[in-house]
Amino acid sequence: MNLHALFGAALLVAGATAQVAIPAHNNVYNGFSRGFNFTAQTSFFITGLDLPPDAKQTGDTASYLVRINGATAQWSIGNSGLVATSISVVTGDVVDIIGNWSPAAAGNFTAHNSYGSNVAGAGAAPYATVIEGVPHTLNRTGWQWDIGAPGWVSTGATGAYLGPVAGQIGRVLMYTSASGGGGTLASNTLLGAGCIRQAASFYENFATSASWDLNGTAFTMIPTGTGYVVVAGGVFVPVGSVGTSVPLTLTDDSEVTVPFTVGSFPGWTAMTVCSNGYVSKAVGNGTGFTPAVATMLGASQDGFWSWHDFNPAIVGSGAVKVEESASVTTITWDGVWDFGGMSVANANTWQLQLYPSGMVVFAFQAMSGLGNGHLFGYSPGGPNFDPGSTDMSALGAGSITLAVPEVAALALAATSRPITGTNWNLTTSNIPTTGVLGVDVFGVNDPGINDLSFLGAPGCGLRASLDVMNAWFPTGTTHTYSLPIPNSPALLNFNLYTTSAVFQAPPVNAFGAITSNGIQGTIGNL
Repeated sequence: MNLHALFGAALLVAGATAQVAIPAHNNVYNGFSRGFNFTAQTSFFITGLDLPPDAKQTGDTASYLVRINGATAQWSIGNSGLVATSISVVTGDVVDIIGNWSPAAAGNFTAHNSYGSNVAGAGAAPYATVIEGVPHTLNRTGWQWDIGAPGWVSTGATGAYLGPVAGQIGRVLMYTSASGGGGTLASNTLLGAGCIRQAASFYENFATSASWDLNGTAFTMIPTGTGYVVVAGGVFVPVGSVGTSVPLTLTDDSEVTVPFTVGSFPGWTAMTVCSNGYVSKAVGNGTGFTPAVATMLGASQDGFWSWHDFNPAIVGSGAVKVEESASVTTITWDGVWDFGGMSVANANTWQLQLYPSGMVVFAFQAMSGLGNGHLFGYSPGGPNFDPGSTDMSALGAGSITLAVPEVAALALAATSRPITGTNWNLTTSNIPTTGVLGVDVFGVNDPGINDLSFLGAPGCGLRASLDVMNAWFPTGTTHTYSLPIPNSPALLNFNLYTTSAVFQAPPVNAFGAITSNGIQGTIGNL
């Protein structure tokens, strides 16, 4: 198929308006303005804003604030119903959606919000939803003022912006569409990931505690000299069987440094234990209670993490206990309760084992499934690449190889959007110095293949059908290419797919090539 035939398959698809799902009503918050924050994973229009009536009082009117990358895109006060908008959001934009009900005398503490929570009694953020068919994560945000006050300004003279945090989301109804303002918005959507990268870290991110599925499992990290190989397996060592069990004096969100006495671990003279479920080489990784992937990967000290908001200081909670011997050192969260725990239902028991050989074992007995999310994994002193969340329950007989130095995966990024009458520009990066031949691929379908093991390229994917291919010779670590988009209304909302491949000498796999992530380009005229 040539490019003319490629575009000949185009169909006009009208965009539809849809309401973005948010958490159900949980309670009413009085004072200040609340909402949610997200980073756009695709491009779209915000076509309407509304407020659920849960927090409305007689005489209240609705107020809305939309911020795009920190700049005010919409401020609307004194509304009685749905407000129609046409706000363009582009992939990568950081968006704040804030709203409240306000009485006639709006001011500092007069706002009313309906809060949402996906688990009764627990914060909803981060909350997984879908915007225009693409998964998004919502975090709580707001303004420490009533945005319905006529004198509100964004300069800080009337309150201050509340950055994305954990907690219950202020419920604002947001409506979106792929088109608006008399046109169709062109967009780029990332598909899959590039292959043959070498990462130093691994993790599984559980956005909610209820999604935790590793009870009764264990994972062993075997040292290789340049990193680790992570495999499933290991046993929980009974508390008191290694040596004298020493309960640590930990309060909520605290840490304590414990020097090794009879135990040892390569390169460490002590272990810094945080009540919130991580053990570090030294002080420096903080005592935060909200698991965050970027924080773990950027932490200054080597750390082994099962990050969650624990509080061993609650009356009735178990303790964090350390035991040492010449053969192993164990750090055990022995029935430690979640923050805000009320009973033994909040108890969590898991263990970290440090061996003189450098071997490490995580062993999980039972986690409560209550409280906030969990982040399980390992990262050396950062910054480190983000390898993506791994489903550890599906590891089976497989393994994860970690090594330093890290090598970035072959990556594809769009530097423009596929707008009719313009060029769709793309850049392939992280091209290895051993690359001898590159191929750009364009297709009208996404095969959805994330693992080409059957072709001898394990971990590599194919996210564009092989309809048009262009070869090129690598001359550096980056390669740019483009596709002219005809100025034809018939192409609006037509999806094109593209990816890259690089053949190497000597080859790194049986197939001989590595592939990048894919990009879905949706053609528009805006």
